[in-house]
Parts: sequence; C-alpha cells; structure tokens
Amino acid sequence: MDANTELLNFIFQNSEMGTNTLDELIEIAGDVPFEQVLIKQREGYKVINQEAVRLMEGSEEEPKGISKFDQIRTYLMIKASTLTNHSTSHFAEMMIQGSIMGIIDLCKQLNSYKEVKPEIRALAEQLLQFEEGNVEELKKYLRQDKA
Repeated sequence: MDANTELLNFIFQNSEMGTNTLDELIEIAGDVPFEQVLIKQREGYKVINQEAVRLMEGSEEEPKGISKFDQIRTYLMIKASTLTNHSTSHFAEMMIQGSIMGIIDLCKQLNSYKEVKPEIRALAEQLLQFEEGNVEELKKYLRQDKA
C-alpha cells in the first residue's frame, strides 16, 4: 500500500470512528443544545469521510474501515463510561479525549507522509483543523463535577 492510500485510510478510519462514537453519544445525550453540537460534529466527520472515499475512487484500493473488534470495543467503552455518568460535562470530556488522540495520531501521520498528493494532505489538514475546532467547542461544556 502506498503512502497516499495509507493516509487516506487513516483519514477514513478516523472520521468513521468519530461518526460512530457520536452516533452512540447522540442517542443518550439528554441536553438538547449539546446534542446539536454533537450532530454538527458528526456531520463534519461524515463530510470528511465521504471525501476520503471520493479521493480513493479510481485506485485499486478500497477504504478499509474500522475492524469489528475495534467497533465493538469502542461501543462497550462508551457504554461502560456512560453507565453511571450521563452528564454533558462527562460526554464533552470523552469527546475531547478522543479528539486529542486523533490530533496526535494525525500529526504523526502528516509528519510521516510528507510526499503525498496535495489534495490528500489538504484533507488530512482539514481533519486536523476540524478536530482542533471540536476540542475548542467542547471545552465550553466542561464543568467541575460536584462531589
């Protein structure tokens, strides 16, 4: 697999994970304004995901989605983490942690794959800016939990 395909697959998987995670959280979020933020972010991940698929068209490679194991593991982690805490602040914290992991991994990818097509690099940078924007937006929902 060449660098272009590897970076596109990373973008595809990252945006798929964001979409799937938000699908789960939107179902259980109780706060309507916060839910709207999550819906907007989910739509952003979908746009990036579809663009990754479009850029992969015409190549011999198909987008490689997240493994079933990783999907199930993520689903169970979300369910376990939200079992006793359904607060908006907790959901925001979970999403920020996921986005920070995505930012770190994306920076590593961008630094590793310097010689990729400009449109693929641009999509990766778009995803990076999107993740950073998500973190900033979610910070507004963090609150000190009362003991």
